[in-house]
Amino acid sequence: MEKLAYVLWKRGEEPDGAFAERLRGELAPRLRVLGARFLKCSVVDGHVEGGTALRIGRMDPAKSALATFWVDQAQEREPLEDALRQASGRVAGYLVVESRPLVPVAEVAEPGERTPGFHLVTCITAREGLSHDAFIDFWHHRFRDVAIETQSTFDYVRNEIVRALTPEAPAWSAIVEEGFPIGALTDPAVFYDAVGDPAKQQANQTRMFEHVQQFLDLAVIESHPMSEYAFERLP
Repeated sequence: MEKLAYVLWKRGEEPDGAFAERLRGELAPRLRVLGARFLKCSVVDGHVEGGTALRIGRMDPAKSALATFWVDQAQEREPLEDALRQASGRVAGYLVVESRPLVPVAEVAEPGERTPGFHLVTCITAREGLSHDAFIDFWHHRFRDVAIETQSTFDYVRNEIVRALTPEAPAWSAIVEEGFPIGALTDPAVFYDAVGDPAKQQANQTRMFEHVQQFLDLAVIESHPMSEYAFERLP
């Protein structure tokens, strides 16, 4: 099986809530009928509207959702992509390799219901001059523990991009999904797992920044808080 990831944009001035509801209520069931397995949709909706301080990016408009799922063969994805295009204003699709450094235990929901907390969906690009092998080595081996130890993360999914599947898809290197408690949406102390400890918060922020700048192009990061809805979870 192969995993596909599609970054989605809403149509024009459509409200976030309307787009999110259409993805959950209309698109998700259609994708499943068409053969999408282990479908997850992360969307910008009212649950995450307070997280403006966590929004990073220069794209205008910013992305509105991420849909990921597995298929037997990526080459037979056309009906799925048609459904995604009909529901969205813009679609950027990728074949990805998934790894899960941190799998949620308590923070799960019934199929199709909202996962507790929120998910930060981040599209990243390797720093200029860094080879692909060096990027993967740093991200997987040196940065993994930093990401987990400096934040209140309960879920961590790495989607390494193998190749783009749609025309004019942004040339990102990977798409990251990280789950956080809802308090982290507005409180940096919660985000950096340092409630009541300003010194720890500062240390964690510093450690995180020192590492990300070594392997990421910080000028083109696109990171947005979203609500996650998993319609079928991986075992």
